[in-house]
Amino acid sequence: MIYWLVIYIFIINTIMYIFIKYVTHMRVQYFFIDNIIVALLGIIIGLILREHPVLSFTISTISLPVFAYLGIQLHFWRSPNRKLVAKDNEIVSPADGNIIYINKIDKKKDFISIKNGKIFNLTEITQTDMITKPCWQIGINMTPFDVHKNCSPIDGKVILSKHISGKFHSLKEYIALIENERHTYVIANDFCQVGVVQIASRRVRRIDSYVTEGQYVKKGEWIGMIRFGSQVDVFLPIEAKINVKLKQQVYAKKSIIAEIR
Repeated sequence: MIYWLVIYIFIINTIMYIFIKYVTHMRVQYFFIDNIIVALLGIIIGLILREHPVLSFTISTISLPVFAYLGIQLHFWRSPNRKLVAKDNEIVSPADGNIIYINKIDKKKDFISIKNGKIFNLTEITQTDMITKPCWQIGINMTPFDVHKNCSPIDGKVILSKHISGKFHSLKEYIALIENERHTYVIANDFCQVGVVQIASRRVRRIDSYVTEGQYVKKGEWIGMIRFGSQVDVFLPIEAKINVKLKQQVYAKKSIIAEIR
């Protein structure tokens, strides 16, 4: 009975984590580590109830998604104590996640963000000094397994901190034009201005901002958090040297995404 219980749990748990990986795009290491840990917990539950085979298989099966959910929550809410190692001219990633695009922005009308195939107009940025010349836009997609706190990419003063409530606009095109809930920051110092846009899920709509306009922030200081489905876009000066590439995994406060030349 124990032999079949172990095989059964590992098969069911692996199928569940294949689905989770497909939905959340979780990284490979989490797929294997979390899969094994959750399966072992399910096996322990099954062994405790081994005198009652039907109950053992039933409770073990039910426990798997419960343990998986708790594991995701532990990943999501963690706040790692990372040491900042960056030179004055280096720009750190504001978020954990995967690089999904690197765009060169030439015109005011090009200030958009793309999340899950949908377009978001970033009108608040076009009203700042950031659009006086071309710039770079880097999109960072965060999965539920990434840290969801976001930090300042540079030292500087918060010259814009603006919250936009979620709206929906349907279009005749295949792609809908959406203004999701988001929070936009522009941080400036004597060398450059950097824009950070936090984009929340339409269903969740929870963004917590820790800073206000006029406040000075340090590079790597936490400036806000996005709840659940989320993405962060970073706008950098065109003269910045980009140090990341598509599909690269980056980490807030740790990864150097660009440097000012």
